[in-house]
Amino acid sequence: MSVSAQSQAVATGSAQEVVSRLAPRGVRIARAIVLFAVGMVVTFSATMHSDFNFDFLVTAGGLAAIGVMHLVEWFARKDDARSVVPLLLGLAALIATVVLPMTGEVVGYAVVVAVWALISGLLEFVAMVTQPGTRQDPAIIGAAGLLLAILVLLARNDAVAVLGFFGAYTIIAGVFLGIAAFDSKRNGSNVSQKSE
Repeated sequence: MSVSAQSQAVATGSAQEVVSRLAPRGVRIARAIVLFAVGMVVTFSATMHSDFNFDFLVTAGGLAAIGVMHLVEWFARKDDARSVVPLLLGLAALIATVVLPMTGEVVGYAVVVAVWALISGLLEFVAMVTQPGTRQDPAIIGAAGLLLAILVLLARNDAVAVLGFFGAYTIIAGVFLGIAAFDSKRNGSNVSQKSE
């Protein structure tokens, strides 16, 4: 076997290994849909945003849905491809959901959302470094999380702005994760693996 054939075999093997470590496509699509749906709820309920309790409930519901989807992703992975990052992301979102009612005021609400966004963003970067290819677009989602944390802290006294930034984050993350779930290049190598 020539050197170029060996390097091609190694490259093909590593691509197949990366694909097999991804969560099932259905789970990735469901996660994208949940994120996008949360963003749409925020967008199309703008007339109700003057009520802090409504903003609070939408954010808590969104965080709970995001946390559940991370846990579904973690459980859906095969044992040999299971990473602790989706579990930690899910727990962070669910803990934020539980802590949110304890805040009682706009600043506390903003701080909880900012801390969750910071932890999520950092965990996405950890996933990118420790297990490349196992999570879709972690650099973009991680950067969006860090940006969300900064923007929320800057607008900490305005609940409508905090909710708006949260909604924008979920739409951006949902769109990028949806595109990644249908990435024919990555998913196509999985098909070629099955056909061989």
